[in-house]
Amino acid sequence: MIYDTRNRTNINKLADHTKLAAINWYDYCINNQIQILIYETIRTVEQQKLNVANGKSQTMKSYHLVGQALDWVLVDANGTALWNAYKTSNADKVINYAKKLGFVSGRDWGWDAPHLQYEHKGYGTDTFGKFKENGDELTMSEYNELKKMITDLQKENTELKKQLENKLDKQETREPLKYHMDDWQWMKANGITDGSNPQNYITREQVSSVLKKFEQYYTKKLS
Repeated sequence: MIYDTRNRTNINKLADHTKLAAINWYDYCINNQIQILIYETIRTVEQQKLNVANGKSQTMKSYHLVGQALDWVLVDANGTALWNAYKTSNADKVINYAKKLGFVSGRDWGWDAPHLQYEHKGYGTDTFGKFKENGDELTMSEYNELKKMITDLQKENTELKKQLENKLDKQETREPLKYHMDDWQWMKANGITDGSNPQNYITREQVSSVLKKFEQYYTKKLS
């Protein structure tokens, strides 16, 4: 993301729950390779008064004042803001995903397309410096540390899964043990198995296929 540092700096200025939703939304933009600039989040009362006076804002009850809103714009590969791109397919993706997370889009109002606000439980209901859930409290630093631990574990789990798959792929195909040979040949002869990898692991979905083929074999035999 071209403006990654600036985007994350602005996101970190938001109130707790709004920040969590914004991080999720921003990750979506990154994962879908949609370049954006988050150019404003929290706003001072003085700045809001100027915006109202200049016609840029219509109310002093702005969600920017309480850290529950952000303004964004699509940018091109050179980092140039695309102010006329709020009705493009990428803008639709970004806005629709934000709305799934609970954001309200100013584009739906017909006049403030860059605006996203997270109303939470109402105006000014979000907190700063702590995250509340079911009566428990975490500071944002604790939450971020916990999130990093979860991310690291997910990466480790993915790597272990790859190693296991590679190990299984490299295993030599072995013939069934003598004790099972007759039964294995019978299953092959009746189309219940294709006869590959007789000593490999079997998944639940493979079990379902084997049972289905056996049912077909048994039905055919009865008929």
